[in-house]
Amino acid sequence: MAEFTWTLQDDSGRDLRTSEAFSTKEEAEAWMGAEWSALRDEGGEFVLLKEGDDVVYRMGLSEGH
Repeated sequence: MAEFTWTLQDDSGRDLRTSEAFSTKEEAEAWMGAEWSALRDEGGEFVLLKEGDDVVYRMGLSEGH
């Protein structure tokens, strides 16, 4: 089973950085719950949850996305 990571993207969809790796989806989602505001402050508009190289889902960091 591949590890889970978050990729932070700006408003144009450009990758800004990738998070640390998490062994489960639940750990990754718990981290996002605690960090989303700080990621938004970094200029992030979207995040991609990835399992290995596969995108699980894309999520907006602000209302309306």
